[in-house]
Amino acid sequence: MVAKSKQEVVTQTGFLAEAPAWMNQGAARGSEEVRAADMVLPRLEIVQAQSPIKETDEAAREGHLFNSVTSQVYGDMAYFVPVYFRMEYLIWKDQDEGGGFFGSFDSMAAAEARKADVVAEGEAAQFLEIVDTPVQYGLRVDPDGRMEQIVISMAKSKAKVSRKWNAMIQIVGGDRFSRVYKLTTFTDENKQGKKFKNFVVQPAGFAPEKVYRAAEALYEVLKTQQVRAAHDSVVDNGVDATGGATDRGEV
Repeated sequence: MVAKSKQEVVTQTGFLAEAPAWMNQGAARGSEEVRAADMVLPRLEIVQAQSPIKETDEAAREGHLFNSVTSQVYGDMAYFVPVYFRMEYLIWKDQDEGGGFFGSFDSMAAAEARKADVVAEGEAAQFLEIVDTPVQYGLRVDPDGRMEQIVISMAKSKAKVSRKWNAMIQIVGGDRFSRVYKLTTFTDENKQGKKFKNFVVQPAGFAPEKVYRAAEALYEVLKTQQVRAAHDSVVDNGVDATGGATDRGEV
């Protein structure tokens, strides 16, 4: 990199590495007509033994956390403020049959209705699975105060971690988004003896006011239930990019 000034650092591509002082960072002009329904949120995922991201990012290690949309690897821990909990019902196609994602729904009845439509369109019913998926919507927070909206999809074996987390939040009381939690991973094992990485959730303290206010604003959007998680994002930590086994949770 070649530094032009203390305010502007230019990358090898010629673009600025950081927003300069002259750029208006307080506005969001050009996005005035973007509705909540026009957005999806990336997932905070765990790098597993067979995660494709290990082939494209040499910094990715098993047990690290990463962004399912941007592929950014955060390392072996992250701070997260849970803002909204939602149980979603996802329809996946068996990976051995080509895989595929057929939508996220707020009830089993709605998912079953969609599955029936998919079968009527030609898909084989025995290769489609409806997975009840606890989803933790919230903010990933850096120690320097930077934040990003992200979700944690916690199906199957990850669901037990989600249940404990919900209990932890209920016990301490107050707004769900009043506290920050430290996320790391540990080696878990399924009923077949296959080892995989799962989440560890630990309290890290109360949210600073800036973080709390941002979480509060996100809550107002999320409770409309118009914003969804990017369950079908191209970058995935499972068998392939269409929603692999590890995306659905180890069993």
